[in-house]
Amino acid sequence: MRKLMKVADFFTIGNIIFGVLSIFYAISSQFKEAVIFMLIAVLFDFLDGKVARLMNEGATEFGKELDSLCDLVSFGVAPAVFAYCLGLNDVISIIVLVFFVVCGMLRLARFNVTKVKHFEGVPITTNGYLVPAIYIISLFFSFNLYYYLIYFFIMGILMVSKFRIKKI
Repeated sequence: MRKLMKVADFFTIGNIIFGVLSIFYAISSQFKEAVIFMLIAVLFDFLDGKVARLMNEGATEFGKELDSLCDLVSFGVAPAVFAYCLGLNDVISIIVLVFFVVCGMLRLARFNVTKVKHFEGVPITTNGYLVPAIYIISLFFSFNLYYYLIYFFIMGILMVSKFRIKKI
């Protein structure tokens, strides 16, 4: 492992640590903490790329795969578990949440095998800050839980779409 791991990969591991913590806290109905951990996962996801560039480590196949696996947990599974624990646990909701996770997985797999100068589909990481943002807004305004369901359905479609986003 020591030969495969770069410094930036430890930040990637931080991403999954906070993604898993988000899941655990959502399961325990500690939703505020769960969204905080989701946001911290986003921070670590951002930092891994910055650290890799700063240390001139470059992208490795190992790092690319590690990043995708961590992103699937933190920004696919964690938001879906969060929504399920909030109360979106009827049959239709479960179908939509599973659809969302599968779309996130497909988007990450496509990203790993294509060599394009733009992103295709909305990056899964977007869910790491939009799901917490929706939750925070819901604390201040009357909010129908099924708005989340609409979000997850639309975001699933957008992640696998041909929608192009310029890489920064």
